[in-house]
Amino acid sequence: MAPSDFSADNRVATKPISQLAPHHRESPYASDPGESDILTPKGTSALLLDSHKFANAIETMKTGGNLLKPLLCSVMGLPHRLALLSYSGFDLFDSLPLIMASENAGYLTSTGILPYERLKDLPCSCPSCSSGKRGKEELLNHNYAAAETELRMVRHAISEGKLRELVENRVRTDPWLVQNIRLLDIEHQELLERHAPVKGAPFHAGSKESLSRPEIMRWRKRLETRYARPAGTRILVLIPCSARKPYSFSKSHMRFRQAIQQSGKADIVHEVIVTSPIGLVPRELELFYPAQDYDIPVTGHWDRDEKMLAQEMVSWLVSTQQYDLVISHLGDEREPVNSTLKDFVDTSLGNPGSPESLERLESTLGESGLEPISAQGKPRLTEDMRSICRFQFGDAGSKLCDDASLWGRWPNIKLMRGNTQLGMLTGERGMISLTLEGAKVIASAGRYSVEIDNFTPKGNLFAVGVESASDEIRIGDDVAVVHKGDVRAVGVAAMTPEEMTLAERGEAVHIRHTR
Repeated sequence: MAPSDFSADNRVATKPISQLAPHHRESPYASDPGESDILTPKGTSALLLDSHKFANAIETMKTGGNLLKPLLCSVMGLPHRLALLSYSGFDLFDSLPLIMASENAGYLTSTGILPYERLKDLPCSCPSCSSGKRGKEELLNHNYAAAETELRMVRHAISEGKLRELVENRVRTDPWLVQNIRLLDIEHQELLERHAPVKGAPFHAGSKESLSRPEIMRWRKRLETRYARPAGTRILVLIPCSARKPYSFSKSHMRFRQAIQQSGKADIVHEVIVTSPIGLVPRELELFYPAQDYDIPVTGHWDRDEKMLAQEMVSWLVSTQQYDLVISHLGDEREPVNSTLKDFVDTSLGNPGSPESLERLESTLGESGLEPISAQGKPRLTEDMRSICRFQFGDAGSKLCDDASLWGRWPNIKLMRGNTQLGMLTGERGMISLTLEGAKVIASAGRYSVEIDNFTPKGNLFAVGVESASDEIRIGDDVAVVHKGDVRAVGVAAMTPEEMTLAERGEAVHIRHTR
């Protein structure tokens, strides 16, 4: 039998290493390339062996003055890794891993490496695989095609705002990838969160890694640092999530709300949805991303991590918000949540949608003996809006609701002060869109502001005109464009604050209104 084309005696000759930009491969013979417009991680082989070093290298290269420099990935860029590497900040990839895989008879796919000689039927329909020939050249051409196809998929995912979802799908194929994404999520969450838009695309949450998506971690952190229950509410009612979003549009939640209304206590009831992977969603925040934009597989069984999440967040809510009465009206999540509660009433007995459970909920509320506290003096809808504004803008957002009135029908509500509109909540965006007057309120607190030189934007604001930006700004946030306290425009951030100050080109703020 003739020797394999991929045996030691029939290997393709490679180029001398000096012709392959040796510093990219950490050659001890390479001279120091000095400062370059392209960054390359040091010690590529070490990064492949040590996921902690990989995650730390990403943190180093994607912060500070080098943030905007393209990042070159050498040796590591096999097709099934391209999504995670792109998500980690790599911009450029070389063909070395494709050549190396071909030399070792590795047939590359988006889900890993297959042994070329053991494949009876080639699973790809690229020209090389469809030619009927098998050899080194055909394999190398296929590997190039596999990488190019995956890069197109990555670009599409980026354009659709779904790269993280693609990453969660691809990492299942390689323990190295799982290690890297988990370490980035655990040890470098702040870096990932700073680059995650506040309003992204809908997504599926179907894996352990979904629990630690940066958007979801931001949600939980904002609850803990910015959230306060609407003033005047005294009774907490914990209810399950629904497949339909926003929850209020689902039939099950319509029945819950009907029971609450019929009890006569709706003004003092605070509904909070218990759900995975987000944890808790106060009713007034159900439009805010990602509360109406996620989908999960429903089996009726919560795993250990999901149970711990629900327990920790419900415990936090009850201990910090100080309700007079806590009611558990839950389904599948009932057991782990109830186990963390001390003084509460269970009205669902595990079947929250049944007529008997709904009747118990209504009667428990009606017989609670709790009444509105007249000293609050604020309509409930206004206090719900204050909660939304505070969640979006922090303490500065609460000021938007001082002496304010609301016009319109939920979920599209105008926030007014006298005859002046400050902003508007829209169901599609799920956030407050500010007017110039509303931007002045936020800017007066020194928050969510982009400082510019002495000019008034006539169109969108480009980075070259930015002098500084508030650290809390995230892509998609409404921001005030100011010059020494004078609000010149309002719009939506298109960059992180670091990118706005470092970049010399590109749109920094998409302007909605100018002075």
